[in-house]
Amino acid sequence: MRKISGKRSFVLMLLLIFACSGALTACGFQNKSEQVGSSAVSGAAPTIDATLAQEGTSAVISYKVSNLKIAGDSMGAAPKQGEGHLHIYVDGVQKAMLKTDAPVRLENIPPGKHTIKLSLQQNDHVPLNVEKVFDVTIKK
Repeated sequence: MRKISGKRSFVLMLLLIFACSGALTACGFQNKSEQVGSSAVSGAAPTIDATLAQEGTSAVISYKVSNLKIAGDSMGAAPKQGEGHLHIYVDGVQKAMLKTDAPVRLENIPPGKHTIKLSLQQNDHVPLNVEKVFDVTIKK
């Protein structure tokens, strides 16, 4: 067996790395960190715009999501670029998973200060780190 010099060994190792990375890309392999924060086909990052209307002990939240298809039928499935849904939290506790773009009504919110958060999620419930947060005070 012939011994390979250090320089040749290094060059061969680089060629092997490039060859392997090309094969993984061709097979559709993608780093998980690249999938988090995925956006719609347009390439733009997902955004959420929302308003909250307080009505006594209730709150109505209307929202619009851009660059992400709300795919209720895919909730819980494998991540798919450009698809997802929303989670809604009240004071850090998840209250619902929203799979349409219809307004949502939260009822019987107890008196006091509360934080309500909408969070965009991938199909597999991994956060996309896109949120809209409201601070509300419900009076007695």
